[in-house]
Amino acid sequence: MSSPAQRRQEHRRSIERKAGEFAARVNHTLKAFLGRDDDVVHVDARGSRVVVKTIQGEGLVLTVSGNPVFRLTVRYHCELNQANTYLAVESSAFAIHHHLTTEPIVRYDFIRSPKSSVPSAHINMHTVSEALTRAMEDAGKNRRADRRRLDTAAGTSMRPSQLHLPLGGPRFRPALEDVLEMLVVEFAIDRSVEWRSSLREGRSLWRDTQLRAAVADNPEAAVEALTELGYTVEWLGSTEEKPGLRSQKLEQF
Repeated sequence: MSSPAQRRQEHRRSIERKAGEFAARVNHTLKAFLGRDDDVVHVDARGSRVVVKTIQGEGLVLTVSGNPVFRLTVRYHCELNQANTYLAVESSAFAIHHHLTTEPIVRYDFIRSPKSSVPSAHINMHTVSEALTRAMEDAGKNRRADRRRLDTAAGTSMRPSQLHLPLGGPRFRPALEDVLEMLVVEFAIDRSVEWRSSLREGRSLWRDTQLRAAVADNPEAAVEALTELGYTVEWLGSTEEKPGLRSQKLEQF
């Protein structure tokens, strides 16, 4: 029987191996999207965290007509699930910067188990909006609104980036491919001729994974949907083992 130390080492090796496979998939999408041969993300396994992130610390430079306009930073904090069977993303962040500024324009965040009232998947808009600032000043009383007022009283002005706008919870949040396509559609950034097919391939893999997880959250709904399509679905396990509704994931903000 292996010792606790050996089990921890094996657990660590499993995380790093699966994180490397995940990084390879992200690199495949980004390299095909940009039409380049060098890797864009790598695995940083120093300390207790295993992170897949952009190799350049300041972010991946994105161009328009060959000129630098944006920097994109990508970061996934990875863990194995409880059964050590698949890699779970504990948190992720995609931040878009103008290449001449340090503060992001927009940031997409995911926190698998948030410790506060922020949505598990959310967006922060680092923009100036007089209307939104006034709406924040006129907000009612609750913990987050009161905290913003305290910050204002201490000399910190209200900023739209303090708001966390929900993005579909842990199952239906945007993928990196969605962020990249937005940059193409809205800003016409440079990309390869095959950019669309690369994003569709990556997005399809992502949504397939998320769909499987969503089915596990509510198997009865999946059975009903398949039955309506003409499938026959039969449970072959024992009654005690039959999976039930995982309402926490379905209801999570």
